[in-house]
Amino acid sequence: MIKLVLSDLDSTLIWQDDHTVTPFALDAIHRLQAAGVHFVPCTGRIYRDLPTMFAGDMSACATAVTSNGQLVYLDGELVEKVPLAREALLAVADELSGVADAYLVVEYGGEKVAVGADLGFVLAHPDNFWHVESALPDVPEEPCYKANVRVVGSFERCQEVAASLSRTCPSLDFVCPMPGTPHIDLTPRGFGKDHGGDFLMSRLGLTPDEVCCFGDAENDLAVLRHYPHSVAVANAVPAVLEAARWHIGPAREESVAQALLDIAEATAAGRMPKFMR
Repeated sequence: MIKLVLSDLDSTLIWQDDHTVTPFALDAIHRLQAAGVHFVPCTGRIYRDLPTMFAGDMSACATAVTSNGQLVYLDGELVEKVPLAREALLAVADELSGVADAYLVVEYGGEKVAVGADLGFVLAHPDNFWHVESALPDVPEEPCYKANVRVVGSFERCQEVAASLSRTCPSLDFVCPMPGTPHIDLTPRGFGKDHGGDFLMSRLGLTPDEVCCFGDAENDLAVLRHYPHSVAVANAVPAVLEAARWHIGPAREESVAQALLDIAEATAAGRMPKFMR
């Protein structure tokens, strides 16, 4: 039976332009929880974003894997944190110093800051540097749990920058998480959302075959390749469709919410969900 659900948010559970769950999806989460199944947002986003995305319903997001697994919350308490090495971030900033269309963005205390950037350039491109309103000449000393590279250009250009950084900064992974959106997530090399999933699985006393995960983009591959009950939405990128064991409809058809209802019914009845048969 499924006892733990790890779900990506954007373009997986959530499809609306305002990046919030629908009432139908929220009801599905509540029914899942009532059946004794732990629901966990498993996202590259930071925890601060979740209350708004879940319409203020903290019961739906109190347990969460955020920052691509670097920060893990259990019942609203931060229980695991894995920082990015400052030396690695300095190396990225140095590599980007000669790149005109990309900057490192780090987050500290809820503020997103561009490193070594022309602030005028940043403010002139708000669609690329959303919520970035300040710049620093260097990477701060304090621990960083969320960083990415923002690229002003096409998604293809974003992939080029990610590939170049992967060659020159081997201690980090560089993933373009959202198809069509030119930004690159940074994580420690070989590290992903599966770290947070395993941390919660251990804390809850569960086994991998009791875990189900949903995703659509490249930053979901770590969990989809790690757990046997992996699920891709129909709008997922090709690598995710190939990696997932199970496939459901697109995010816009509330396919994940429908699957959550299936899991809730199945777990309450002591069996596996219908979509996994």
